[in-house]
Amino acid sequence: MSYPVLVTLHLFCAILFIGVVFFEVVLLEGIRRQVGDTLMVQVEQGLIGRARRVMPWVVATLFATGIAMASTHWSALRAAGSSSFGTLLALKIVLAVSVLGHFINAMWAAKDGCMNSRRFELTHLSVAIHMVLIVILAKAMFYWKW
Repeated sequence: MSYPVLVTLHLFCAILFIGVVFFEVVLLEGIRRQVGDTLMVQVEQGLIGRARRVMPWVVATLFATGIAMASTHWSALRAAGSSSFGTLLALKIVLAVSVLGHFINAMWAAKDGCMNSRRFELTHLSVAIHMVLIVILAKAMFYWKW
């Protein structure tokens, strides 16, 4: 697959993933007090059910394209400490692996029925912070030089 196609697929999946996370963190958490606990639990359960069907495909494509793109920068990754691009890419990968860990943990918790409202909120907040940092690093890789 060509690099431009990989980048395009990666960006679409990143937009979808980040959009869902920010919807949940910014919009959904903003109405928590207004709708009450009972309705909020129902909304979260509905979102979790839908996310379990859709998001694994999005995340798998996001990571597959990310790995494919990173493989073209293998020399920069191997010498991560000697170039700003390699260092920032390595840091971006570390954050992405952490997001993957959060995602897998959340999917298991939802499947086992132990994804309570507080855990839902904290997981999404952590992932949102990770995603902001990943987006900054994605742009910084091409502009920050040292």
